[in-house]
Amino acid sequence: MALLTRKYAINDDMTSRVKTRHRLDPGLWIGTGLVGIVLVLGFIGPLILGHPDAMSSFYLAPPGTHGFWLGTDQYGRSELTRIVWGIRTSLEISFSSIGVAVIIGTIIGLLSAANRAFDLGMMRVMDVLLAFPAILLAIGIMAMVGPGVAGVIEAITIVYIPIFARVSRAPALEQLSKEFVEAGRSLGASTSRILFRHVLPNIWPVIVIQLSLGISDAILIEAALSYLGLGVVPPAASLGELLRSGQSLMFTAPWTAIFPGIAIAIAVLGFNVLGDAVRDRSAVRGK
Repeated sequence: MALLTRKYAINDDMTSRVKTRHRLDPGLWIGTGLVGIVLVLGFIGPLILGHPDAMSSFYLAPPGTHGFWLGTDQYGRSELTRIVWGIRTSLEISFSSIGVAVIIGTIIGLLSAANRAFDLGMMRVMDVLLAFPAILLAIGIMAMVGPGVAGVIEAITIVYIPIFARVSRAPALEQLSKEFVEAGRSLGASTSRILFRHVLPNIWPVIVIQLSLGISDAILIEAALSYLGLGVVPPAASLGELLRSGQSLMFTAPWTAIFPGIAIAIAVLGFNVLGDAVRDRSAVRGK
């Protein structure tokens, strides 16, 4: 009786600790808050602030003067408006590219886990792509397809397909070795039904974590490509392009480079912190 009481006391203590950790996890709240700010600025801000190419007669106005909270650039355009539109561009590119990469990469990972012959061939292709650093592979792809939003989406998608393929393949192999898969096969369930109806829901938390981290990396890659002149073509607003154009004005109008850099840092930090918090929470739940 004493041992049974002690067992329940230990379980209750562990449950209370997990609940307290989830409730007081600062990373989850900070990440959610930063991501929320970025999403609001990116998708609601442009509807309020107007067109990013609207010019004024106030050239290189410092922040807070003439009604411009973050100042203006050399053409009299509002830095706040262009940064907000740049955030929107980065989010659209990141969500599109990572979304396509998740779908294709997950399908490749599941099929590789279920089919040995497909696995031997496709995973070698994925290994070749993974051998290149992400930014170098993206630069090489952009050199072939040319600058532009479509090219950036294509480059980031190709970069992240092998990552999601690897991320989904390993837990899928583990799930396929469990008894419920054998039970499904004995009842006549097809391979596709087992993969997408039973295996995929069980590995989805791992994919979601990589999804959040992938969005932050995609924002950084898009900014790097635009900074190098290989990404979004001006006059379209992009955080990387704003950073590049403000670099030459760093000593005369530093706000044209500082504020886009801060926007990039906040966006990347928010999705990274959120992804790390979700990963830690999933690890605690799995114990």
